[in-house]
Amino acid sequence: MQQCQIELSYNCQNTIIQCTKDEKLKDIFKNFIFKVKAENKILIYMYNGITIQNEEVTFNEIANTEDKKRDKMNILVVEDVDNHISPILNHIIKSKNIICPECKEDIKFKIEDYVINLFECKNKDDIDNIFFNEFDSTQNIDISKIICQNCGKYNKSNVHNNIFYKCNSCKKDLCPICYSNHD
Repeated sequence: MQQCQIELSYNCQNTIIQCTKDEKLKDIFKNFIFKVKAENKILIYMYNGITIQNEEVTFNEIANTEDKKRDKMNILVVEDVDNHISPILNHIIKSKNIICPECKEDIKFKIEDYVINLFECKNKDDIDNIFFNEFDSTQNIDISKIICQNCGKYNKSNVHNNIFYKCNSCKKDLCPICYSNHD
């Protein structure tokens, strides 16, 4: 087993955890929490500016090429004191426009006899008789399902500030890394 180290920066202090390249991050994080005595705290882990959401991955699976060469990676750890960061990790957001519950494209709406009727979206969907109390839930978007169509690694929920790009010519959804290399 090849050894490596993970340096975790938390509260202006760096803590180094020795591990193997095939050890899961969840086990490394457990060691870290025990070492810094943060058992009752909600911690958010970030690597390369992206929140680590899948703690089942290993060093080999998540580390970039440079970190693999030097057998070391740096992770920023932030404490979520007032539960301000955790809601950001919730992947469901409200649409700013009225959207079709089926295809998530913009749609026209009409309120008539205390029900909402949706019609004329891009894909010709028509949805009738939605009650007011049900309508709100139809306007949710799961941003974790918006995946980079170039690399397939990142989705909109696990990039910094949930920023994604859409190419005007090829219409692909692109993560910030792929966007910088895209023509």
